[in-house]
Order: sequence, then C-alpha cells, then structure tokens
Amino acid sequence: MSRATCQEWPGVCAHTAMHRVIGVRFQEASKLYYFSPEGFEHLTSGEYVVVDTSRGPELARVVIPAGNVVTAELTEPLKPIARMAYSEDLDQVAKLKERARHDLGVVRRIARARDLPMKVVNASYNLDGSRLSVFFTSESRVDFRDLLRELGQALGVPVQLRQVGPRDQAKAVDGYGVCGRRLCCSSWLISFPAISIKMAKEQNKPLNPSKISGQCGRLLCCLAYENDTYRQLKSELPRPGTPVSTPSGDARVLAVNALRQTVTLQMTTMEVVELPAAALALDRGVVRLLAPAPPEPAPSPPEPERQSPPASRRREGGREEGGPGTSAGVPPSRPGPAFEPRRRRPSGAGDRGAPPAHPAKPDATEPPPAGEDAGRKRRNRRGSRRRGKPDDSTGGPG
Repeated sequence: MSRATCQEWPGVCAHTAMHRVIGVRFQEASKLYYFSPEGFEHLTSGEYVVVDTSRGPELARVVIPAGNVVTAELTEPLKPIARMAYSEDLDQVAKLKERARHDLGVVRRIARARDLPMKVVNASYNLDGSRLSVFFTSESRVDFRDLLRELGQALGVPVQLRQVGPRDQAKAVDGYGVCGRRLCCSSWLISFPAISIKMAKEQNKPLNPSKISGQCGRLLCCLAYENDTYRQLKSELPRPGTPVSTPSGDARVLAVNALRQTVTLQMTTMEVVELPAAALALDRGVVRLLAPAPPEPAPSPPEPERQSPPASRRREGGREEGGPGTSAGVPPSRPGPAFEPRRRRPSGAGDRGAPPAHPAKPDATEPPPAGEDAGRKRRNRRGSRRRGKPDDSTGGPG
C-alpha cells in the first residue's frame, strides 16, 4: 500500500498492518506457510528461521519477507517465528538427512519381511531428531500398527507413516524429464494442475502413454502450460475438413499447424497445398469458408399397397361403398378387413374332446311316434315272459 493511501486512509493501514505476514517453505517447491513477523520485520528472502510445528521445531526458508504480502483473509491467529537459524542448525539438518537415509533402508527391510503391500518412498527427521516421518505409497489399505511398534523399537524414535500419491512420490524422489530438465514438481511446481487427455488431443500429441506420461505414470504436467495458447491459436484457423473457396478454386482443409500457423489444403484437382495462415486472409475475404452441403436424405422404403377386401366380404360387413356402413363416396376412417359373421358349425363336427350333446327330451303331452310305441310293447312282452306273467296282448289262457 502506498504512503499516499496510508495518509488518506489511516484506519485501513492500521487494519492491514495487523495482518502482515511472512511466507516460508520447509522444502523446495513445497506449500507456502505464513507466520507472524513480530520481532522479525527485518528478515529478507532467502534467510532461514526456526518455527514450531505439529512435528516439533522445523527449519524453514523465508520466501516472502514482511511487508510484501498483505492479506485480510486469514481468520486464525498466526504462529510467531521462534528464532533465527544459526550455522549449527544447518549442520544439524545435514546430519539428520544422512541419518534418515540410513534409517530408510531399515524401514524397507522390515516392511519387506512382513510382506506388506507398500512402497517406502522417503523419510525425514525434524530439527531436533525426535520424530521420523516415513512417506510411502500403497494401493490398498493396510494395518500398520505392528509395523509402527517394531519400527519404534528398532530406531528408538517415534515413527509417523504418511501415505502419498504417485505425483508426490516423483516429487520426493526427484529426477529429470523427457525434456532434459529437472522435474517441474521437484524444482518449482507447488500444486499439481488438473490434466485431461483432451489437452493432448488439442495439441496434436501422439496418444501413446509412453510419450505423454511422466515419471509418476500420469499425464505430463506441462500439457496444461500451453493448452490455452494452443486453443487461442487454433481458434484463428479453420477446422480440418472445412470446405473453403480460394482464388484457385474450391478446396478442403486437410490439417492445420497451430505453432507454425499453416493450413494444408486439398484442391478439387486432388493437389495438396500448404499455405501460411496470413496468406489465406480470412478476415479480408480472400479465402472464404463454405457451409458444408447438407447430407442427402436417405430414400424412404415404398409403402405397401393396401388391397381392398372382396365385394362379397364388404357386403357382409356392411362396408360396401355407399352402403349403410359408410357414407356414399367416402372411404371408411379405419380401413381393414370387413367383418364376417360367425357361421354355425354343423352337428357332429365338434372337437373329439368335447362331450356329445344330449338330445332334447320329448314333451310328456306330445304322443310318441308310432314306431316308438310298437317297440315299447315288444319289450314289455319279453319282460312278462321272463317273470311268468300272462301277456295282456294275447288275452291269457282260455
């Protein structure tokens, strides 16, 4: 804040002075932490200080001195700086790094003996050497209680296990990328950007995992650095496959090169020409974009012809033209086969499984037929002879 602004708004300056902070980092390319500069306003960038953390005292490097950062978004109280770092502290840190490198082999040997599905990446001590932090990667959840107990007995200090991801593993191990330079995550990159395969397609990169993946096995972080530039350059060029009209005739865009700003055209004579984007002069109308021809509609299958029912069926169903079923000269609203009345089956033509129909009983008041009366008399005479009774029809013995 300028001096003129502080003179005009002394209340604002007094409020922001309470929130002046110092930014420090514990490791190279790590997260930035803020502390209160009270009593250490003279600190400059690059100096080392000792601060208190949850792990105990830690050595930190000042990257943002007091007065260069003014923020009013910090709601929690800031921790103070403990003291300035001395040369003895720097020597102590070097010795602890060598000790952590030796203890890292012990941790790996014990984890391998227990056959645990974990990969030990790195280890570090705090400033006084009272606690060891071990960083590892694992694809599954493992119970480390027995391992922590055994590590504490073997090393003689409390051990804290921290699980990290593949990107954090590459950051801790360090190395060099395909570009020949030191890894971005180990040298200067603080947070990992969001990267997608769409960025590789936007930059016309080969979709080969070995070409677009880093040491961590994930997509290269540098794909996000130039993605906005590629999108801006490609927005000024026609898309591949677009028909254009040139002074030499119509053509089609085969490919574009965003970095070189060139366009490859295929003429109607099948000749391939590569031109700079400035020579096309799309803004001046030297080359005009043509709208793609609409696709020809697919031929629809012919509709089947509707055959009218015979005249006899139309008369039976009342659908005869001009008849009672429809108005004269007007076709029916729902064409279809004419209704045919159900015909009665002849007797004896029923199914085999159906029970036979019982004949109707004759009326008692109606006299039986002559043939039926004679048959009844003959049956009565046969029954009388078997029982020894005289037959009424012959008059009996005289």
